[in-house]
Amino acid sequence: MPSTSAAPPTIETFNVENVSFTDENITWTSTGKSESSSRHELVLVREVKSSTESPSHHILFLLKEDQNNKENPYRLSILKAKEVPSELHSVTLAELPPHLKHGYPNEHGVTNQVDVIVSVKSGVGQALRVWQDVLKPLWESFIDDSGKPQYRFIQTYSAETVRDYARRLWASEERSKPRKVVLLSGDGGVVDLLNGSDGDEKPHISPTIALLPLGTGNALFHSTHKPLYTTLFQGVSTDLPIFRASFSSGSRIVKFTDKVKESPANDPNRVKKEETSITHLQGAIVASYGFHASIVYESDTPEYRVHGDKRFGMVAAELLKESHPYAAEVSIRRHSSATFEEIPREKHAYVLAVLVSNLERTFTISPATRPLQSQLRLVHFGPIGGDRTMDVMTKAYDGGKHIGMDWPDGERVGYDEVDEVKISLLESDGRWRKVCIDGTIVEIPEGGNMVIKMLDHGLFKILASPQVLGDHV
Repeated sequence: MPSTSAAPPTIETFNVENVSFTDENITWTSTGKSESSSRHELVLVREVKSSTESPSHHILFLLKEDQNNKENPYRLSILKAKEVPSELHSVTLAELPPHLKHGYPNEHGVTNQVDVIVSVKSGVGQALRVWQDVLKPLWESFIDDSGKPQYRFIQTYSAETVRDYARRLWASEERSKPRKVVLLSGDGGVVDLLNGSDGDEKPHISPTIALLPLGTGNALFHSTHKPLYTTLFQGVSTDLPIFRASFSSGSRIVKFTDKVKESPANDPNRVKKEETSITHLQGAIVASYGFHASIVYESDTPEYRVHGDKRFGMVAAELLKESHPYAAEVSIRRHSSATFEEIPREKHAYVLAVLVSNLERTFTISPATRPLQSQLRLVHFGPIGGDRTMDVMTKAYDGGKHIGMDWPDGERVGYDEVDEVKISLLESDGRWRKVCIDGTIVEIPEGGNMVIKMLDHGLFKILASPQVLGDHV
């Protein structure tokens, strides 16, 4: 985690004019000089009414990222203009949107709650920096004279913080209140929220998640938010599709946690293995077996943790070299069918049931998936060797062109719409009996199984970009 003691960057304010807006850029002039920025860097436009102190004007907030700047990778700039083009009127706010007003009654007279959760260890540890340098200044630019707190702030102190928060949420009268959960976290934070209860009971009022992209993959964010950043202030609340993965008796969550926080990052003895019995997990992204699950699991082991961000590539390279054939029986049940059909393959390399299109911003694993569609799809192929597997992954990074790949020996990349998937694991070595649910690893006993199907009721809503919801089918 980067030092949080570094001085925050100065927020620069520029008086500008001649603001114009295109599909790709926003341009303006300042002191007679023309300048521009990507439209995706425009976070927010505020209309400020005239007062005794100043005439009416607009404030445009621009956010630039420089991940090579480890101390201050995010830089917020402010443009102050008398007028903005008509294209920006629909995304201009005069006050904090209703869904972010903490402690205020909604249209039904029920008080709205806003919780901000900052996961300090997500991804490369930038969540707290983003909150302090970007979102907090944005949010507090709407400060009023009421003296009311604008949100409830929760900073994670352990891997259990978000799940403990969710448990308290479901177990108290708090669950009957309308609530927005602003989550500065990776996809793992969403998983923790989904599994704060057993998932059997539909909430009276579903909380709404606003997810900011601060993990390493952020599949859920990249599949539901375009353009980036504006969704928090201008997103639309919609149902979050959720699946349930059920496991055989004897299955255990496997994870590695820090023994001593003060231990050096390159000390392999600083972490300990923890195992917890589990019967089922809710997920919103992916349930996998084979190559994908092995990468997620092995990159978290002490042997690889010491290598930091390089560990993912190292693990993938080793697994590709090994090209283990995973012994399992995989069967699927299609829509409107009561029977399962077996995938005609005794050995597998990649079995992945997915609810999103992208596991990373450019990794399109399921190109047919529309945002928030509630349709599981299964991507699968057999033990085709390291070179072919690498070709498949490369094509997935090229707009999802891996779908339909085949080879002269009859091997192919399968892609099926499914209502239910059953995977029976036949491996004797526990190393090859790991499955992955949205980043959580479960070890299933030999001969045991995992069954994946959609949950028939919602638990949460999610803020999504209106542009993305236009693709929602």
